Amino acid sequence: MRVLILGGGGVGGYLGYRLARFGKAEVSLVARGKHLAMIRERGLRVIDDGEEATIRPEHTVADPSELGAFDLILVTVKHTDLASSLELIRENIAPQTLILPLLNGVDHRREILELYPDADVMEGCIYILSNILEPGVIRKKGAIFNLCWGREGFDPTDYTEIITLFDRALPRHKPTADIALEQWRKYLFISPMAALTSLHGKTMDRIVAEHSEELRQLMDEIASLARAKGIPLSDETVDKTFERMRQTLPGAKTSMQLDLERSKHAEIEALVGYVVREGKKLDVDVSGMERVYGALKDGDR
Repeated sequence: MRVLILGGGGVGGYLGYRLARFGKAEVSLVARGKHLAMIRERGLRVIDDGEEATIRPEHTVADPSELGAFDLILVTVKHTDLASSLELIRENIAPQTLILPLLNGVDHRREILELYPDADVMEGCIYILSNILEPGVIRKKGAIFNLCWGREGFDPTDYTEIITLFDRALPRHKPTADIALEQWRKYLFISPMAALTSLHGKTMDRIVAEHSEELRQLMDEIASLARAKGIPLSDETVDKTFERMRQTLPGAKTSMQLDLERSKHAEIEALVGYVVREGKKLDVDVSGMERVYGALKDGDR
C-alpha cells in the first residue's frame, strides 16, 4: 500500500515510521528544511520508549506532486499550514485514495472537501506525545497512543485493507462512525487548555491549580457548543476530562503555548477562534472563550 504522510513532524513522522516498519507499507514523507535534508541523508530515526530504529522512506520530498497517486494520505500538518499543504497533493489523489486528517480541531473534513469535493475524506483524532528532537529524529514520549478515525455512516467493511494495515502497525486504533463525539472529547481537553496556557504563560498543571474556575467555564462553554451541534458531550464527560487535566505532568506545556513562545504561527483559529465563531452562529454563550480569543489575537499581532 502506498502511503503519503503530509507533514513528517512529530506525529506524522512517528506514524510513517510505524506504517513502514511494522505495516510494511510504501511510505513517503513530506517535510521541509533541515528535517527534510537529514532524513534524506541518514533516514528517519525514531526513539520510542527507549527503543531506537531508523527507516528509509520511499521518498522524502518538499513537494509530492511528482510521486503519483497514493492509497492513503495522512494529513498531519498544523492547521496554520493546512490550506497551503493541501494544494501540494492535487496530483496524488485518485478514486481509491483515502484522506485522513489528524490535526487539532474538529472541522477539517469540511475544509478538505471544499478543495477536493469528490475525494474520500475521513475525520480523525489522535492522542500521542511525539516531537522532533532534532532534524531527522523523532522522539515519542510515554505509552500514550490512540487513533480514532471514521465518519458518519462509515462502514468499516469497506476499508478492510486500511484496517489491516493499522492493525499491524499501530499500538491502538479505533474505526468508528461516531468520530464526531471522539473529536469533541479531545477538543474539550485541548481547546481550553491551549487557550489558558497561552493566555497566562503557565504550564498545564499550574492552570489547573491556579485557574480552575476559568478553565471549567471554558470547558462548559465547549460542551454547550457541542450539544448545540448535536454532539452529546455530557456533564459526566466534562467532569472526567477535568480529572484527567489534574493528572497532567508537572511542567508540561501545550503545543500552542510553545509556538507562541517561539514566535511561530499558532493554531489560535482552530483551537479558540472556531469556538467563538460557532458560538455566535448557534447563539451559544461562549463569552469566556471570546475574551481569551481577543487577548490572544491582540498578543499575536
